[in-house]
Amino acid sequence: MIGLAHTGKTFRGRDGAEVEALRDVSLSVADGEFVAIVGASGCGKSTLLRLVAGLVPASTGTVTLQGQAVTAPREDTAMVFQAPTLLPWADVLRNVTFPLRLMGKAGSDTEDRARALLATAGLKGFETKLPSELSGGMQQRVAICRALLQNPRVLLMDEPFGALDALTREEMSLELLRLWGERRMAVIFVTHSIPEAVLLADRVVVMSPRPGRIADIVEVGLPRPRSFDQEGSDEFQRCARRIRDRIFGERRAAAA
Repeated sequence: MIGLAHTGKTFRGRDGAEVEALRDVSLSVADGEFVAIVGASGCGKSTLLRLVAGLVPASTGTVTLQGQAVTAPREDTAMVFQAPTLLPWADVLRNVTFPLRLMGKAGSDTEDRARALLATAGLKGFETKLPSELSGGMQQRVAICRALLQNPRVLLMDEPFGALDALTREEMSLELLRLWGERRMAVIFVTHSIPEAVLLADRVVVMSPRPGRIADIVEVGLPRPRSFDQEGSDEFQRCARRIRDRIFGERRAAAA
């Protein structure tokens, strides 16, 4: 579904100096696979997502979706950011349907599908509420519903739960797993939380410090459906320990 081959990205700062964010990244993500990306701040995790989304071009190498080069945003790809980025003057239902209406893709069943998604996400009865009337977790659920309404083949998530409190973050993690289990699109999920990555993903990609490279890929052998009860299992601890050791090992190597 998603392919990066020897992909790199270099930005030019305002002072004219070049900053290499990513170097020689090769990764494939299968249809329906859930892949998490972790690493130190500034290692290029968000840049990688933006390359896959077609928001920025690669400097070197290639990015492909279903074998086609990604040169611009695609209708079969949706992105969820850390902030919900909801329209403050629009109610929940209009926020969820906004992208399809903007693209001229809204049909006679769009509102019905949006209502069904909101009900699935536990937001039935909140369709006419404004974002300011919702909690942070509820706003992020609206943002996820907005992305899913597009029926994406690829869902890109850039620390979508980073601004939430611990309890809401756990609740949203389980909610995301449930929604993904029903639809099984390919997901790339960026997070700073190692336990969150292990809980959610089939594989966890560990990035090195800038310029970001793939330092390790950890296969998560936990059975699905997942729950927080698995955090005490040997497999969960093995994966978390390997990821943690690799991240801190890369940090020490970069500082040496």
